[in-house]
Amino acid sequence: MDWMAILKSTLILFAIVNPIGSIPIFLQLTNKMSAEERNKAFRTAVISSIIILFVFIVAGEGILTYFFQIQLYDLMAAGGLLLLIIAVDHLVFGGLVRGVLSEKYQDPHHVGAVPIACPILAGPGAMMTVLITFSEYGFIVAVVSVLAVFGITWLILRFIDVIYGLLGEVVCTVLSKILCLFLAAIGIHLLMRGLVNYFK
Repeated sequence: MDWMAILKSTLILFAIVNPIGSIPIFLQLTNKMSAEERNKAFRTAVISSIIILFVFIVAGEGILTYFFQIQLYDLMAAGGLLLLIIAVDHLVFGGLVRGVLSEKYQDPHHVGAVPIACPILAGPGAMMTVLITFSEYGFIVAVVSVLAVFGITWLILRFIDVIYGLLGEVVCTVLSKILCLFLAAIGIHLLMRGLVNYFK
């Protein structure tokens, strides 16, 4: 097993999922729920996210290749551009987050699946990332990175009040911005790797 590939893939996926930076969003989405309902929402979010990304690992490449005639370098370019847009939005505008928060849901399972699982945790950026990881390193590395990231995410959500109390909104925001900078750099790297194939 390639532990360096697993570590690299896990760190990239963690930066994209960004559970620490999203703590204020999670708390705002569940602020009217009881502790039990909040736990249900977070449990649903983690399970739903894992299922979404597993399905994308197993079937994503086949769907893109055989139905849409999309190659890996096309995916790299598109995924890199998407990650760059997401990072810039989080860093500068925050429009995507405001759009999520404008929706009002009450059912914990509904909130856990939409919008916490998708699009916040297992959004387009995470889907593209696991698909590229699968293409470059194989099934095992992609699956282990997903399980590792969402294992950590579950712990963060399980102790979200304690973590938020220790870090506070300012620290969570700063960490989120730092992760977004890394995310922007990853997006540019993938975009350039994809574009190189068009000029060979």
